[in-house]
Amino acid sequence: MKLLNPKMNSTTIGMQLTTSHIAEKNYCRTSVRRNKSSIVVLLPGSKKLSFKYAFIFTYIILFACKANAQLTYANLAVQYDSPWTCGKLQLIPVRFKDTSYGLADFAKGSIIGFEQALREGKISVKETNTPGGDDVTLLEVKNHSKKNILVNSGEIVAGGMQDRAFGTTTIIPPSSDKNYLPVFCIEKGRWGKKVKMRSFRYAGSVDAALRKQIDVTQKQNKVWKEIDKQLADKNIQNLTGAYLDLYKDTTKIDSVCMNTFRRKMRDSDSAYSGFVAITGNRIINCELFGSSSLCVASFEVMLKSYMRSINANDGQPKVSAGKVKIFLDKFLETEAQQQQYLSLHGRLYSNNGRAVHLIAYDN
Repeated sequence: MKLLNPKMNSTTIGMQLTTSHIAEKNYCRTSVRRNKSSIVVLLPGSKKLSFKYAFIFTYIILFACKANAQLTYANLAVQYDSPWTCGKLQLIPVRFKDTSYGLADFAKGSIIGFEQALREGKISVKETNTPGGDDVTLLEVKNHSKKNILVNSGEIVAGGMQDRAFGTTTIIPPSSDKNYLPVFCIEKGRWGKKVKMRSFRYAGSVDAALRKQIDVTQKQNKVWKEIDKQLADKNIQNLTGAYLDLYKDTTKIDSVCMNTFRRKMRDSDSAYSGFVAITGNRIINCELFGSSSLCVASFEVMLKSYMRSINANDGQPKVSAGKVKIFLDKFLETEAQQQQYLSLHGRLYSNNGRAVHLIAYDN
């Protein structure tokens, strides 16, 4: 196979790896270089690789500006009059106007979430090992099942050499070869220390503030800065700057509300694209997916992220429908407007010209 043409158009914006990136092992700096108008991915046989390892980001969800129109008001309806509310969290459903579109499978075969796949042993996660040494910015992921597995940006795997959060939304096809996914370090001090490497375990999703740094800035130093801020706000000190220490005493998430939202989703017959999440007097974010099957597979991830995004100072949800509409109007009216807004306040992941996952944050 050949190296993809670096002069590809704006519908295929994505990632570039080089030998120096792969060999890099200085803590958690992202190994992904992005360009607003091109994509270069090293595939098997590329002359840029000086060793036998061929890194394939199989089905990785890349930016595609022309996919934006699929997730606009032309295809979506916001259910302002039917919010789901429990405790400090409110979800405003966004559904597909054409239910057949929303219910169509995005990929051939069924889709399951990463948490379920890891729990059932259908996917494995390992440290990346190359001739240049372990690379903390990539994790090796392999699908051992016959189903597509959806990995969302911000999902956490704890253990290994350091705790990591995935840096992209990705679909791993069934029975695929090794896939190398970009990750961000959320525990900056443990790498390289003489400690026993732990196996990876699922640890939920990062909160919206940290996820915004992953989705929008894509910079490791910004991720660390946000973690340091959150640790300082709660007067938590640890040797490794571990993000998950923020949740050691809050492992028992509001089970009543979690179960309430799960029942709402399970009992609904609507083809949902996603939700606007609200707590107190602020909008957490808006997450939309290219099909209802993707939305269902990601629902648990969204709930856990939302729960971690609720602060002690947040009260009952009280953001008006008018304020929510002003927020949504910024990226759901037109394709050009969506592209402009997400370039600063969100991200669109797509595959083969079809939108997969849109996440937008209130500015």
